[in-house]
Amino acid sequence: MKELRVAEFSLRDTLECGQTFCWTKLDGGYVTTDVGQVVYVEQDEDILRYATSERDVSLTRLFRLDDPLAEIHGQIDKDELMHQSIAFAPGLRIISDPFFPCLISFICSIRNNIPSIRRVVQRIRERYGPMYEFDGRIFYGMPDPERLAQVPVGELRGIGLDWRAEFIVRTSRAIVNEEVSEAQLRSMPYDTAHSTLKQLHGVGDKVADCVCLFSLGFLEAFPIDVWIERVIQKQYGIFTHSAKSYANKSQAAREYFGPYAGYAQEYLYYYTRSTYCRR
Repeated sequence: MKELRVAEFSLRDTLECGQTFCWTKLDGGYVTTDVGQVVYVEQDEDILRYATSERDVSLTRLFRLDDPLAEIHGQIDKDELMHQSIAFAPGLRIISDPFFPCLISFICSIRNNIPSIRRVVQRIRERYGPMYEFDGRIFYGMPDPERLAQVPVGELRGIGLDWRAEFIVRTSRAIVNEEVSEAQLRSMPYDTAHSTLKQLHGVGDKVADCVCLFSLGFLEAFPIDVWIERVIQKQYGIFTHSAKSYANKSQAAREYFGPYAGYAQEYLYYYTRSTYCRR
């Protein structure tokens, strides 16, 4: 396997904090099949060991290893809860997942729990995605939008997607028809990209923010789900005093934490969920 020396990085925290459904645990490391091939990565202290099924891959890009983590911590460490959240997982970095797999997985996440999301996303891969052989095993990747656009809605319902099936088919068709394109989204400012994503069927504020943050690289995006809603209501009254709309709370979070608000969101999410579940 190839090796890459890293600093200020935890593979485990980055991939198990809840921000990605494109990576799964495998043996002593993690694997993704959603980047057009199989990529396996494991960590031994400050060394990442990795192997790919075809071509080389940039782990620096996939894990945002160039992000100035010390600077990010300094900017978002504004209160005791955030201080504790950073200390809990200081090597957590925001992921950079491929656009379409990220989009589909977060549509699957609507009103769903993490184990169920992982199961249904894997069913999509195994039923409709490309097959790869790697290290004597068979893996399946996320299908492209052209393939998913052709799948009957009823067929997707049958693998556990229920009412989300229509969202996936109609969104895939919109991507194929270039009603929304990744290249255009990346060229837009955050607010415009966020509102453009919401033109896709079934994509609301939270899913749009997840795609903005975990794929498109808008580090100011601050996804608000039920869990984060509880945290900000309990710990950050500033977010809810002015108004109750998602847009206003998201804006307040961005103003409070600054251009790295997305990092603040993920540290809060991971720390509070982890400490709550231990009680």
